[in-house]
Amino acid sequence: MKTTTTILAILIVGVVALNLLGGFFVREVIQEPALVEPLETVSGTDVKKPTPYFELPDLAGNKIKSSDFFGAPTVVSFWTTWNPAAADQIKIFDDYLRKDSRNLFNVVAISSQEDRSVVANFISRGGYEIEVLLDESGAITEAYQARNLPITYFLDEKGILRDVFIGILSEKQLVEKAEIFFSPL
Repeated sequence: MKTTTTILAILIVGVVALNLLGGFFVREVIQEPALVEPLETVSGTDVKKPTPYFELPDLAGNKIKSSDFFGAPTVVSFWTTWNPAAADQIKIFDDYLRKDSRNLFNVVAISSQEDRSVVANFISRGGYEIEVLLDESGAITEAYQARNLPITYFLDEKGILRDVFIGILSEKQLVEKAEIFFSPL
């Protein structure tokens, strides 16, 4: 009985000590200032410079080249099915494309490092019509330095980067940015 009481007392003292020390370390972490890199560093591409060339398959297996979009402004968004914010971005783009019959710009969603079947299943279940390209190896995602998903690149009709947006882009923001960044240089 004395052994059980001793073990219980040691456990209680240990839990209290961990709680006190844990609280100290958590406060230290929370109080540290966050380091945020400028958008140009995060995006990996410079505004008003050509974006990296790519050739990726779509869900049907057709090879699509970045140059196929030259001639019209293009929105390129990197995303994944497992990231709820990135998946929400696909719905926002798809809804916009269904509503706007003018097609003032292309919208391309590049799935980053996911298997074709996973992406195809996600698109099919959602009934989405947006053009989806597959970057299964992640090479194009890395070339664009798209590390925070979703991330959206605004390219002019010549493939020149005009702006980068990290996070969920609302339909209103999409339209506003398109009006600003797809106007003549």
